[in-house]
This record gives sequence, C-alpha cells and structure tokens, in this order.
Amino acid sequence: MIKKLLIVALLNISINSYASDTDQILSDYIKIFQFKPLKAPSNFNQEVYDLGKELFFEKLVSGNKNISCSTCHHPDLFSGDALPLSVGEGGVGLGQARRSSRSSRTIARNSPALYNLGHDSMNILFWDGRVSYRSDWDEFTTPAEVLNGEYPEREDITKVLGSALAAQALFPPLSHDEMRGKKGTNDIANAPDNQSSWKIIMQRLLSKQKYKDLFSKAFKGTSKFNIGHFGNALAHFQKHEFSAHETPWDNYLNGDLDAMSESQKRGALLFMTEAQCTKCHLGDLLGGDRFESIASPQIGPGKDIRKNDEGRFLITKNEKDLYQFRVPPLRNVALTGPYFHSGAYDTLEKVVDHYIEGARSIDNYDSRWLSNLTNVYSEQLFVETDRYMNFKKKNAAHPLVRSGVITLSTQERRDLLNFLKYSLTDKKLQRFIK
Repeated sequence: MIKKLLIVALLNISINSYASDTDQILSDYIKIFQFKPLKAPSNFNQEVYDLGKELFFEKLVSGNKNISCSTCHHPDLFSGDALPLSVGEGGVGLGQARRSSRSSRTIARNSPALYNLGHDSMNILFWDGRVSYRSDWDEFTTPAEVLNGEYPEREDITKVLGSALAAQALFPPLSHDEMRGKKGTNDIANAPDNQSSWKIIMQRLLSKQKYKDLFSKAFKGTSKFNIGHFGNALAHFQKHEFSAHETPWDNYLNGDLDAMSESQKRGALLFMTEAQCTKCHLGDLLGGDRFESIASPQIGPGKDIRKNDEGRFLITKNEKDLYQFRVPPLRNVALTGPYFHSGAYDTLEKVVDHYIEGARSIDNYDSRWLSNLTNVYSEQLFVETDRYMNFKKKNAAHPLVRSGVITLSTQERRDLLNFLKYSLTDKKLQRFIK
C-alpha cells in the first residue's frame, strides 16, 4: 500500500512538473504575441438591446416580409445557419431543414458567425471587407457612397452608427438575393436606390406602434429616426448577445492555469509554433482584422458567370488581393461550421487537414458530404474542379499554404483540435461540442 502511494505521489510530482514547464513556455509565447483575455462588452443599454433583438427577428425589414437577420444567423444555430451557403429570400425553414423555393436564390458565400463582431477591434466586416470603419476618424467605407468619407452626404445616418457592425447591418436588406427580393415583387425591391430602400424599411417599422415605442425608448430625445438608428440597435444587440469571452483560453489568460488540459495547452503552443496559425489569426480575437488567400475550394454559385469568387479583389481591384477573404475570429469556432468563404468544409478536422495538406488539398477536395444537403438546395451545388481555376487559387495562396510546410503528427493534430474545440468555446456552449 505504501509502495502504491509512493508511486502515485511520484507520478503527481512528474505531471505537475511537466505542466509547470508547459505553462512557462506557453507564458513566454503569450507575451510574444501579446494575447490578452477578452472582457464582457461595456455600455449595455437595455432599451437599445430590446429594440435590436426585435429587429433581429423581424421579417418586415425584408422586401417580401419572409426573412429576417435570424434566418441566417440564428442563436440556436450558434449565430449561423449550419449550411455551407445560405438559402436567401424565398426560402422556407431554418438550418438544414431550410428548403429552396422557385423564387429563392442560393447565396454566394457562407453566412459567417456573429461572435465578438461587436468587439472594439472589429472594424472590417463581410468576407471581402466591403464595410470598414476608422474609429479614430469616425469614418466609414461602404458600398453606399453617401455614407463614406470624412464628410458623408448622409451624416445624419453615420453619426448614429458608431461601429462597423452597425454599418454592416444596413446592407443585407439591400441584397435582392438575401432579403430584398426580386424587382417587381415589392416596394423595397423596386426602390430606385439604397436611400429609398432604407426609407421604406423605416416607414414599415414606424407604421407599427410597437416600433414607434421601441425606437423612442431606445433613442430618447430623438424625433426623427433613420436607418442609422436601425443599424445601431441591431449592432448593440449582437454585440452583447453574441459576446464570447468566458472560454478556458480567456480564463487561462486571466491566470487560471487549470482552465485548460495538458493537451489543450500543447495545442495552444502548436497554434503559435509548428501549426503556424498565428501567421493569420492574430490579436485578442485570434483573427478578424486581415485578409488572406488559403486556396479554399470553391463551391456554390460564386460571384461571376464562371461561378468563381475572387474575394477582396472584387472590392479593391488590386491583384495582390486575388482570392483573399477576411480571416475570421475564432471564439466558438467548433460550433460555427461549415467553414471558409464558401462553406467548403463541414468539420474542423477537415479545416486542419486542409492546412496540413497545403495547396494540394484544393485538387483533392472531397465534396461528397454535400450530398447530405440535396433537400436544401433546388439544384446541385457547383464544385470547382477546373485545373486552371484551381491553379490560380493555389498560386495566389499564402506561402505557408502554397509550400505545404505545415506538418503535424497524429498527436499534435489531436492537441491542436482540442485547443480549437474546447479552449476557445464559451463555457455556456461547451455541452454542444461533439
């Protein structure tokens, strides 16, 4: 008995010593990358939150009154829709139970998760970054010229936005495929310009006493409401509702060395070293503020007649931006698939394998999992197999992906996945990890 107790004690000493060494190494890397824990968002306003929540689930803001923000970003689906590509205006149902209709369109890009998009450092939104905000200048860049620059034409709108997330909220209702509907089907779809569409949306809302009261309570002292107040309220709701800051990783950064398992700690080290994740996933959000090309497989309708999607290049027309897409932040990443701009991968394991295999992975892409979704889409999703088109994507890829230099052993792959899955998931959602 004494011998057994001695062996157990020695094992505990060994384990604790190893853990201490790992913690010390991890601490050094955390200092190098200057990672800090996320905090709960501040300045919560109950009235603005209540308005934003109502608007988030409101179908009146869509042209044919049949789709809301929540359709593609539902809380029960971890702020997404669990689909590689959303079924837009005209579709019926939620998530993988959603069905196309004769009038619906498959959206060209994956519906991104909303976690931490209201964070103060999140100043670039949409996969191609077409909405951005300079908080130090209080200046926007958007697809609507009237909102842009130092002296915007519609300063009455921009002065109440206050964030990239608020500005982003103004544009899905303008997309004919997403929420607006086809021309000839409703007044918003028929409106001659963005401003006219926004005006109709606000008229629809304020024709309801409920919204008259909610807007008045949320923005006290305001007599004339515009689409900026709409965006502000939606952003406030999303900022607080989809904040993910109570993860094991955040607790570890706060000093709780027992918040992560030994495997998760090794995974965190791999994230910063051999796996090379921090080449793109930097900052406290582990992403969100830059664009990269990773030779992601192209599926779905794409953005042009060849079903191609050139990403950031479509906005900047700068060749260095070809096939670049915004690097997403990673809190709750285990729950927010499918992944990449076209939703090409349904599991995090496949994402990690994509990086390990490098640019070759686009040639070896296995699209068979999409056959499970044949009931969702009115026609089979396109999968790019043209060798030249894939060569262009590989040629534009980040050097790490193009060269295929990321190598992980079976155990290292497991450790990295444990970090991504468990350490980065908010404690209230841990039970949903498979």
